[in-house]
Amino acid sequence: METLIAIFTLLGAAFILIAAIGLLRFKNFYSRMHATTKATSFGMLWLILGVALFFSTSLVWLKALLVMLFIYLTAPLAAHATAKSDREEE
Repeated sequence: METLIAIFTLLGAAFILIAAIGLLRFKNFYSRMHATTKATSFGMLWLILGVALFFSTSLVWLKALLVMLFIYLTAPLAAHATAKSDREEE
């Protein structure tokens, strides 16, 4: 079980690192926003799964599912609102 927790945590950290590298490498605002939104959401999914497995109580699983739901509902909406506000400035 510890190996699975370590794999999930490292996968999450790797995806968040990929998002950070994408933020630095991409030149376009929209490309940067896409990299950070998608990779960070996926990285948080793995991190939260690792934490939920580590503590492994029903309350922690419920909170983990609610946090994942919140992230996956709000991240695309926030990215869309940011992109739309950037287009209105032009």
